[in-house]
Amino acid sequence: MTEQPGAGAVSRLDDTDYIKSLDSQDQFGMVAGLARQVRDAYAASRDVIEDGSAELGGVVVAGMGGSAISGDIAGAAYETSLAGPMATIRGYHLPEWVSSRTLVFAVSYSGNTEETLGCLAEALERGSYTVCISSGGAVAEIAARELLPLIKIPAGLQPRAASGYLAIPVVAGLESLGLAADVEADVDETAGVLSLLAELYGPEVPFADNPAKQLAVRLLDRIPVIYGAELTAVAARRWKTQINENAKSLAFYNEFPELNHNEIVGWDKPESVTGAFSVIYLKDERLHSQNVKRMDITGELLRKYVGEIYEHRTSGRCRLARLFSSFYLGDFVSLYMAVLEGIDPSPVDRIEELKHRLA
Repeated sequence: MTEQPGAGAVSRLDDTDYIKSLDSQDQFGMVAGLARQVRDAYAASRDVIEDGSAELGGVVVAGMGGSAISGDIAGAAYETSLAGPMATIRGYHLPEWVSSRTLVFAVSYSGNTEETLGCLAEALERGSYTVCISSGGAVAEIAARELLPLIKIPAGLQPRAASGYLAIPVVAGLESLGLAADVEADVDETAGVLSLLAELYGPEVPFADNPAKQLAVRLLDRIPVIYGAELTAVAARRWKTQINENAKSLAFYNEFPELNHNEIVGWDKPESVTGAFSVIYLKDERLHSQNVKRMDITGELLRKYVGEIYEHRTSGRCRLARLFSSFYLGDFVSLYMAVLEGIDPSPVDRIEELKHRLA
C-alpha cells in the first residue's frame, strides 16, 4: 500500500477554490462536461455525412494525440459490426491498402497537425471517401476547397479534453454510411453513464466519497502501469497519455493477452525500481474468460514485485458506454494527480517547444 501523503496535500483535493486557481484552462470543467460533449457532437454530426452509395472496403482514422484516440474509441466500440479493417494512423503516411474504396477520417483538433495533413493529402490523391473533423485551420480550408464533409467542432479546448467532440463524429459517420447501427441509443446511454460518473468523481465530491481522488493519492510518487484487455486496451492507452499530459508524470500501458508473452517476465529487474510501480487493471464484464483468468493469475504473480494493484470495472451495457466509463476515471485521476503536485494540468510546454523547433 502506498504511504499516505500529509493532510495538507489531501486537503488540496477538497479545496475547490485552490483547484480553480491552479486550473488555468478549466480542464476540470471540460472533463466534467464530457456527457454534454457526447450529446452535442452526435447532434452536430449525424446529418453532415450523406449516405454513400459506394461500397467501402475499409476505414482509416488519421490523427495524433488526443485526436487519434477518436479512431481507437470508434474502432473498439464498433469493430464487431465492420465488414472490413479499421485502423488508426499516427503518422505521415496512409497504408498502401488505402484506396478509392476506403473511408478516411482526417481528425485534427487544431486543423494544423502536420502528420494528419500529410495523410489527408494522400487520401485526396487516392480518391478516398474523406471526412474532415476539426475546429478549423488548414484541415477546414482543405475541406472547403475540395468540397469534403467537414464536422466542425468547438475551438478553445485542449484536444485531450475534447474526446467527445473528436470521437463521436467518427461514430456518427460510421452510422451515416451504414457501417454501424443503434448509435443513437449507444450515445444516449453513454451520456447518461458519464453524467452519473461525473457526479461521483467531480471536485465537489469530498475525498472520503470520491474514488478518483482516493486513487490519485494512492498513485502519489508512484509510476502507474495500466493494463487492459480487448475493449479496455484502448482505455489503458488513454489513461497513460492523460497522466503524461495532465500530471506531467511517467506512466505506461499494455494489454492482455500480449503482455503475458513478454512483459510479465520483465518485472524481475531491476529490483530497486519495480516496487515504485502501481498496476491498474481495467476490467470489463464481457472479457473473454481466458483473459479474466490471465488477469487474476498475473496479479498473483506480480503482487510481490509491484507496489500495488488496483482494479477498475466498466459501467454500462453497450460497448461505447463501457469504453468511455473505463477511461473517464483516469481523466479525473490525472487531474487530481496534478493538484497533489501543485501544478497546472493544462500547459504542455515540452510539446509546444518541440513543435516550434520542428517548424
